[in-house]
Amino acid sequence: MVDRFFTNTKSLTSRLALFFTFVSIVVGVVTFLVFIAALQWSEDRVGERRILIDRDEAVQRYIAGESGELRIDSLTTAYNDLSLLPEPYREFAKGKKSFVGEIGDTLDPLSQMLFIGHYWVEGKKIPVVLLTQIDRVEFGLDELIYSTSIVIGFVAALMFMFGALLYRLSQRLIEPVNSLANQLDELSVDAQQPFEIGGNAAIEFQTLTNRLNKYRTDIHSLIKREQAFSRYASHELRTPLTIIRGANGLLTKSQPSDFQHKQIERIGSASYQMGTMIDALLSLVRYEKDQDETDTRSLTERELKMVIEQNSVQASSKNLELKLVVDSEPMIKASSAVVNMILGNLVRNAIAATNNGSVTVTLSDSILLVEDEGEGMIETPNRDGHGLGLLIVDDFCQRYGWQFNLANREQRGCRAEIRFERLT
Repeated sequence: MVDRFFTNTKSLTSRLALFFTFVSIVVGVVTFLVFIAALQWSEDRVGERRILIDRDEAVQRYIAGESGELRIDSLTTAYNDLSLLPEPYREFAKGKKSFVGEIGDTLDPLSQMLFIGHYWVEGKKIPVVLLTQIDRVEFGLDELIYSTSIVIGFVAALMFMFGALLYRLSQRLIEPVNSLANQLDELSVDAQQPFEIGGNAAIEFQTLTNRLNKYRTDIHSLIKREQAFSRYASHELRTPLTIIRGANGLLTKSQPSDFQHKQIERIGSASYQMGTMIDALLSLVRYEKDQDETDTRSLTERELKMVIEQNSVQASSKNLELKLVVDSEPMIKASSAVVNMILGNLVRNAIAATNNGSVTVTLSDSILLVEDEGEGMIETPNRDGHGLGLLIVDDFCQRYGWQFNLANREQRGCRAEIRFERLT
């Protein structure tokens, strides 16, 4: 419970203040009660010592020949005969051989210190009783209020001092954390805005702030380099591809032989795949400020057929059957080039892993599934086990918030599953 109470740093200062106030009140009340108890105890001990001193004087005077009621001073009266005691105290002292203490709450409006004892004269035991008006010496109500006010004022001063210390510690240790957390929320988009922190913060927080600013600057520089790479690579890679496509188009206008016609088709297919691959790979390094603004589109059966057809050359040579099952056409944010890259890799890997049988591609509302009938993964399932292309597939899935899983089927072969993020 205490751990949950102090987990949120944004409200930790107020919670610490409440906790400290509660503890201070408890300490103040305990201090006040201890002070009152100690004051009363000390008064009782002083009264007992005083009446013992008066007892010694009364015994000396009784031994010297005096008897009856003796006035020791203006506060204390001694008796060597219990019958001379005032009526309330006579009943209280009856049957007691020794006693010293303060009484009188019920016997007398004023509290009295009572001593009951004895002394010896010529072998005879004689009782002696002393009554002292102790209330005339002890603290009165005004004095008690004055003394307790001093104690309460001292405790309040300590509470104020510790409260000020808590506030200073909060400024140095807690507020910097809250300030950095707020800036992280507010400046998550603007990478050029540096983090700032108060000058009275601890040195460690100053170091942390400087490091955060350095890391943000480095990340911003990396993003800028990626943007530059995306622009330059797009131009440098597309130019030779355009030349290849143009030259291939000119070749189709001639009268090639069957063999040449087949090679022209292969060049056209390869250049198209390379173009889509370039678009897909460049989208990995292209910095998008707000991915939520990407237009959503429908992943259609026609698009899947084109991708499967473009990657089915090896399947024809192996006499493999390629199946496509489309239950529904989900909405996604990935471009056609990305889908071509992902599905093309999965289909080519499935074809490469299968010597005979079929490769099935299934599309539903939230899942794209590629199943083969090959030997499967020999050891523990590993998404890297079918080739480097699956690393690219995994990167694309992470980019668009999809879940990618590669595992062995129960019968034989592998099952590559991509679970799409649901879009409303």
